[in-house]
Amino acid sequence: MDTRRWFDKAEMFEVIASESIDKGRFDFASFTAQQAVEFYLKGILILKVGAKAYSHSLVELMESLSSTGVEVPRDIMNCIRDLGEHYLQARYPDARVAEYTEQEAREAIECMEVCLDFLRRVREDLT
Repeated sequence: MDTRRWFDKAEMFEVIASESIDKGRFDFASFTAQQAVEFYLKGILILKVGAKAYSHSLVELMESLSSTGVEVPRDIMNCIRDLGEHYLQARYPDARVAEYTEQEAREAIECMEVCLDFLRRVREDLT
């Protein structure tokens, strides 16, 4: 299965997340940060097991990766949990009471970068 498209799409979301925060679109920055990690993680899982995972839960996806023998550090799992919240909360206007803040979006992007750095190292070890 071709994983290139998964990684390309992840990198597109990574760029959009950074551009969105600069434009004050904090909810969209947070959502696309989550999407960048989800797509990259799915690409890694395809490389490892040869099949696409159908979950959107970053925790489930990372646990699947861990079950293949990849050691996932605690700080990565903490970021995965934090980013996972944005899949629903950032998409739906009634999913939370308060609007997204710049600080939340910056934290999401920081977690995205930490997770993508880790996943890129995993990918290098696989190829």
